[in-house]
Amino acid sequence: MSLKLANPGFGMAVVLSIMVVAIQTLLALPLAILDEVFVRAFQLPRPGLAQNPLMGAFINVLALGGPVALGLYLNRLPFRQAFPLARLPLAQVIAMILTVVGGDVLLSEADNLFRSIFPAPQFLVEAYKQVFTSQGNLVERIFLLVIVAPVSEELLFRGLILRGLLSRHGPVLAVGLSSLLFALVHMNPWQFVSAFWLGVAFGWFFLRTGSINICILGHAVSNGLFVFFTSLATDIPGLTTAPEAGHVVFQPWWLDAAGALMLLGGVACFSLTTRGREPAAQTLSSPPLTP
Repeated sequence: MSLKLANPGFGMAVVLSIMVVAIQTLLALPLAILDEVFVRAFQLPRPGLAQNPLMGAFINVLALGGPVALGLYLNRLPFRQAFPLARLPLAQVIAMILTVVGGDVLLSEADNLFRSIFPAPQFLVEAYKQVFTSQGNLVERIFLLVIVAPVSEELLFRGLILRGLLSRHGPVLAVGLSSLLFALVHMNPWQFVSAFWLGVAFGWFFLRTGSINICILGHAVSNGLFVFFTSLATDIPGLTTAPEAGHVVFQPWWLDAAGALMLLGGVACFSLTTRGREPAAQTLSSPPLTP
C-alpha cells in the first residue's frame, strides 16, 4: 500500500473531521432528548440511550463511515485497494504492544496532572462513569472501544487523512496535523493530550511499516487496556481510580518508571524490527504535491 494519496489535503481533512463531529452530534442529540423525555414527561428512570455503548458503536460507524466513503470517492479507490490487509511480524507486534502499554501508563499520569490543574466538570465525570466504568455493559464496551472505534478511526485518520497529508507535507508535519485533527474530533479537552500523542504513535507505526493493520491493532490494544483497567476489582492509585470532580490521585512512582522503561524499550525494539522494512524511499522523498 502506497503511503501517499492525492486526497485529502489539509482543508479537506478538516472538512472530513467536521463531518465526523456533525454526524455524531446529529445522531446523539435525539437520544439525549429521548432520555430527558422519559425522565421529565413520563417520570420514568432515565434509559441512558445516549450513553449506551451499542448506540455509540452504531453512531461511530455512521459518523466515521461517511467521511471514509467520501475520502475513497475523492481518490477514486475501492475499499479493498485502499486498505489491503498485510501480514504483521510477531516481533513488530510485541514491540508495538510494549510501546502502547508504556505510553498509556505515562499518558494516564499526564491526564492526572492535567485534571489537577484543570478539574473536569461534574457532568463530564458522570458521563464518563456511565459509559466507561459501568460493570453491566462490559461486552458492549469491548465491542465499541476495542473493535469498532479502532477500525473506523484508523481507516479515516491514518488510512486516508495522514496519507493525503503525506502527499503535500513532510512526515513530521503530516503526522502532527493528522494527530491534531484526531485529538480535536474527540471533543474533550481532558482527552486531548492522550489522543494527540496516541495519534503520533499510530502515525509513526504507519510511517515505519506502511501498514494500517498495525495502527488498528495498536489502537485496539490501547483501548483494550483502558477497558481492562476500568474493570479491575483491585484499585491501582491513579490508574484504575475512577475520576472524581475536583479530586485527583497520582500513580505510584514505580508505575511511572515501569511505563517509561516499556515505552523506551518498545520504541527501540520497533525501530529495530522495522529497520530495512520501511516503505520504498521514493514514497517518502518524492516532491510534495501542491495544495
